[in-house]
Amino acid sequence: MQAKTILAFTALLLFGLVSCQGPEGAPGPQGPEGPAGPETLALMYEVEFDLNAANKWESIYTFPANDEIFTEDVALVYLLWDQVTTNGQTRDIWRLMPVSFYNGSGTLSMNYDFTVDDVRIFAEASYPLTNVSFTNEVARIVIVPADYSPNGRKGQTIDYTDYEQVRKAFNLPDTPVKSRGPIVRESVNPIIR
Repeated sequence: MQAKTILAFTALLLFGLVSCQGPEGAPGPQGPEGPAGPETLALMYEVEFDLNAANKWESIYTFPANDEIFTEDVALVYLLWDQVTTNGQTRDIWRLMPVSFYNGSGTLSMNYDFTVDDVRIFAEASYPLTNVSFTNEVARIVIVPADYSPNGRKGQTIDYTDYEQVRKAFNLPDTPVKSRGPIVRESVNPIIR
């Protein structure tokens, strides 16, 4: 019994000594600077494509082999919707895909999917696509890095439907599309949202 009392007293004494706090000591020396972390870089590609019966209404853009794209990254595809000229300056109007159109036959959508290797842009409709074609369309593909947190360390929120916000947030080049004449989408009217 006496051994149990001594053991219990010793345990309480050790617990008491360990949980005591004294004054905080002086700060230690500054450690060496660590290696630079990865830079958050978005990639942008501009592609011209056609969607028609000959290519089964799809166009595939393969990323350059030396560009590192991860499975966690996200691809955004913007369609050149229009070009407007104001005061002698042409401004490109971009729309985030999917883009939907309505005509007398039903609904038509231009959409995309992607992997780390490529982006596939395609048309699909609620009716047969036999008489549908898109020619000389232009798209910008933006790869958003997985480690980018719009509400995290960058301290900003981005409207990803707005190409200009995305371009500025990721410091992408402000290069206009080469003028190629008016954009015509015959017999296809956009759905107004």
